[in-house]
Amino acid sequence: MIMALSGKQDGIKQVPWLSPAEWHDAYRQIYSNDTVEQTKAYEMLLAWKARMPKLPVGVDCTLSILQVCLRDREWTSKIDSGELPMYCENDLSLMYSTTIMKFLNHFSNIGHTKQISMFKIASELKIPEWIVKLRHDTAHGYELPSIEMLRIAINILLQWLHDEYWAPEACIMEECYVKIAKTEEEEEEQDFTNEIDLWTAVGLYINAGYTLVSDLPEAQLRELLEELRTYMLTQYKSNIPNNNENEYISVYRGTIKIDKEYNLQAAQTLLLSKIFMDLNDSSSTFYEKSNAICTALCKNEVFLPNFDVMRIFQQKEKITARVNLKRRILPPEMLQFWKDIIFLLHEREMLETLVFKLLNIVEQEREDKEKRNITALWISSIFYSFVQLDIVQGISRTTEYKLQKINEKLDTKTLSQRLKEHMHSKHPYLQNVLWLDISSIIPHFLCDINFLSRLLLNVNEFSVRIIEPILKLMTWKIGPQAKKHLLNLLQLYTFQKHDGENSNNVEKIFSIKDLDPNSNNVPVHDIKYKTKKKKTRLLADQIIRNSHWKSANDNYKWIECPIGLLPWQIDSLKSLEPLELNPSRHSVSIADSQIVAGIVNRKNLKMRSRIQWDNVLQKKRRIEKKRDTGVVDVIIRALEIAKNQQT
Repeated sequence: MIMALSGKQDGIKQVPWLSPAEWHDAYRQIYSNDTVEQTKAYEMLLAWKARMPKLPVGVDCTLSILQVCLRDREWTSKIDSGELPMYCENDLSLMYSTTIMKFLNHFSNIGHTKQISMFKIASELKIPEWIVKLRHDTAHGYELPSIEMLRIAINILLQWLHDEYWAPEACIMEECYVKIAKTEEEEEEQDFTNEIDLWTAVGLYINAGYTLVSDLPEAQLRELLEELRTYMLTQYKSNIPNNNENEYISVYRGTIKIDKEYNLQAAQTLLLSKIFMDLNDSSSTFYEKSNAICTALCKNEVFLPNFDVMRIFQQKEKITARVNLKRRILPPEMLQFWKDIIFLLHEREMLETLVFKLLNIVEQEREDKEKRNITALWISSIFYSFVQLDIVQGISRTTEYKLQKINEKLDTKTLSQRLKEHMHSKHPYLQNVLWLDISSIIPHFLCDINFLSRLLLNVNEFSVRIIEPILKLMTWKIGPQAKKHLLNLLQLYTFQKHDGENSNNVEKIFSIKDLDPNSNNVPVHDIKYKTKKKKTRLLADQIIRNSHWKSANDNYKWIECPIGLLPWQIDSLKSLEPLELNPSRHSVSIADSQIVAGIVNRKNLKMRSRIQWDNVLQKKRRIEKKRDTGVVDVIIRALEIAKNQQT
């Protein structure tokens, strides 16, 4: 259908409309059943004709039909009133006949239909046979068909164009743009996944004791890092003086030396710079880039590791069980491993996206408990880094004021070091938290009471460690006593003990059986009975006051029901609904009882084609070839070496 009526071929095809929005406006106006709107559409199609004389067949036929229909509506009233002579009706019949002949001639040259009779073509294309006879009478008869018959035929053809060109083209155009956007998003996500995996693999080799790229046991990784170095040097070649092989160049968050020995620290810095460059790329929106990199990060098996991978970051700890559930933050080695990526996301204001993706994982009860635990620790670690930042910024303002009074100035690095020492002496529980830039900003959502409310309404066994740092940030909104009570309530609600509670003193949990007088667990004399019967009172009576309301069945999955729709309602929302975009000024009764040129009954319009165009065009289905990338997963090999290093 697209090849037949749109004229599209494989590859790029020039079109006369400036944008899909302009095409859709014309589509809406053509089938508005409104003279003013159809006139605008006719003028638009004339503009397309001026831009590109050879229009797609569906558009060209629509232009001819609109032309004769609008002329008919303009002339008919004047003919009836005597403003125009009667023979003008014959002119209209001639215009109608020419339009029908042009329409059928177009479709007699589609696909393999060139050597087939017109009646056979009409049968395959679902065009009424009597319209073909009408064309035959026009071409070979002595007089033109009646104006009423021609109007009926032209309206049928206008409806046919809707069903076989405009509506299917709109649906396919929408699917195409959605597919393109999805493909671009997937490609961008895959690019970030590859870069983060390479960065992770290099970090694992550094932890395993490797220093130079040339010493890596993985040939594929060596080649990828050499290619990266060559590419990045071309990007920063303006910073390198001529004929100087041992010059330092500045890249994102670091400086590397250009010499013959290519070390892994330099490779990791270059990878971080490459990620930074891709985040600055203007080809996609901030939301798309933020979503892509955070999705790639959450899929990384070292960022959200299992127990075996977690052992790599617990070298200095005694590992007797899985990750401690009472821990507030992740192991220091793991935070140091990922700190550059976290700093990059914080600088680009993308940590909020990462936090919400991690919260979504924690809230998924079907997810592995160990993964949810690590995810909650990540959230807590990020939140505590902002708690530290909030305290440091308060101390910094006081310190700067004192220094200003004694006319003493400190550089940023020295001031930051002093603040860090003071901070860790006063708040030792924050010693292993990531140290963020003291001039950075705390995300707004962490101080938003609505965000805290959402967490409180969706509590789980990991909620305490997530909510506790947020409460520290909301000291000015929630008092110390209220915070204490709230944390106690969360611990009770999630069946968690206080940190100082003795695990041996486990209180008995009472149930309904304990109230049974015949049970051996509870003495009979300890239970008091009340002989007076209480009158049952209902919260609401059972009187039906509105017979239009019906009770819903119990088998509906209300949690899966979108807001605004009941479970039994069909969620069939479409972005292209021409029948509802511009209400017709002609009622259905008028459209059914009178023959008005260019006015079609909307009840008969379809959003899908009824023709098997692949059979008409004898179009063969292509078999897509699977791409064989043959890329070795370097991160798996790096993990194996890092694990072996621990044994």
